[in-house]
Amino acid sequence: MKVTKENTGNLTAVLRIDIAQEDYTPKLEEQLKSYRRKANVPGFRPGQAPIGMIKKMYEIPLRAEIIEKAMSDAMYDYIDTEKVRILGYPLANEEKTVIDWNNQKEFTFYFDIALEPEFDINLENIEETYYEIEPSEEMLDNFVIDIQRRFGQFSSPESIEEGDMVYGEIIEVDEEGNVKEGGIKEQTSIFIDKIAQKTIQKKFIGKQKDSEIIFNPSKAFPKVEDKALVLRIKDKEAVNEFNSDVKFIVSSINRVVLHELNEELFEKAYKGAEIKTPEEFRQRAKEDLSQTYKRETDTFFTNELTKKIIEQTPFDLPDEFMKRWIASNSQGKLSEEEVQNNYQQYQESLKWQLIESKLTEKYSIEVTKEDIKGYLKEAVIKNYFPTLEDQTPEQEKERMEAIEGIAENMLKNQEQTKQVYEYLYDQKLTSILLEKSKTTKKSVSIEEFTELIQNQTKK
Repeated sequence: MKVTKENTGNLTAVLRIDIAQEDYTPKLEEQLKSYRRKANVPGFRPGQAPIGMIKKMYEIPLRAEIIEKAMSDAMYDYIDTEKVRILGYPLANEEKTVIDWNNQKEFTFYFDIALEPEFDINLENIEETYYEIEPSEEMLDNFVIDIQRRFGQFSSPESIEEGDMVYGEIIEVDEEGNVKEGGIKEQTSIFIDKIAQKTIQKKFIGKQKDSEIIFNPSKAFPKVEDKALVLRIKDKEAVNEFNSDVKFIVSSINRVVLHELNEELFEKAYKGAEIKTPEEFRQRAKEDLSQTYKRETDTFFTNELTKKIIEQTPFDLPDEFMKRWIASNSQGKLSEEEVQNNYQQYQESLKWQLIESKLTEKYSIEVTKEDIKGYLKEAVIKNYFPTLEDQTPEQEKERMEAIEGIAENMLKNQEQTKQVYEYLYDQKLTSILLEKSKTTKKSVSIEEFTELIQNQTKK
């Protein structure tokens, strides 16, 4: 078996695979003998049919199968051994490849390949702005209150105020306020601040246990998910169709008394940070709040810088080959005309894939199994196993063993593992882009950042 490469252009070549009779005959004879041993041919005992009859029945398709596999193995072995960096995968050159399975003994296959272009990336010459969202004072005030509420104490007040959670029975009523026969009747809870209309909120404020309040859930909760939660309806269509009024009978009121802004709260919220004053606490909360937008600001920065990298890293692609490859790879879903009309988008995507691969290699960007496992463990700790005060060493050991086990099980979920891998890879790539490019940081408000995203989408 012999494989040779002949360049047909700066970025294209043809692979020629020559297969002689001796390359496949031993395997073919072995397979035919195996078929004979297993064959159950009428008129002959099992495994005793003449080899000539077996050849007549199976030789041609079996030979084709053996030769095609040998050809494929030889071609990819050559690509690996010779370190031929190709784009996509080889495409059969049907014009040059002429095969007659019935009569040929020697075979020659031709495959067109595209070669990766040579180029270098100089991130140091590319300028971009990284926007950091500056929380407004109102946003920060609300965030601090949320922290105080998180570590606050529950109480059961006599009457309802804003911010309370009320529990009770919700009953569907007709236009006259009478209980509707066969209507909804469920135990539920309502967070007062979730009620969208202030006029409906006012109906609740000041009410006490056993009070009855009639209101329209569609007006109180415009968001389908909020309305479904209050009505205890799982079917989305049924939620959308529900427009009746309801009567809510208060059974209990739950209120969180905000934790005082003191060192006890600072330590609970930011353990080990040694925050002493409300001003220091507010600054740390501000940093935390800004971090909640980091994924959005990272994505915006990477998208903008990606465009500039593509623009400022010129190299050619073997366009005609890539058009063929895109059509072939779509498995009939895209016509040649569709590929032609949208090729510029495909071209940019292909260029970025090559650039991203080059960046990964140049800066050794790698996401390991341990990276993924570490991320999953952090997620488990945050959501299910927070650190508790006054834990014994035995309890801490049990906690860590449980976290380890859950993380190992999560690793078996391939889809979840893939999502975490992509997220961590994007994080590492963004970190490299920030470090190596000429980046200017600029603080903007959430409104200004939203406008930037809208303008990016319009482009």
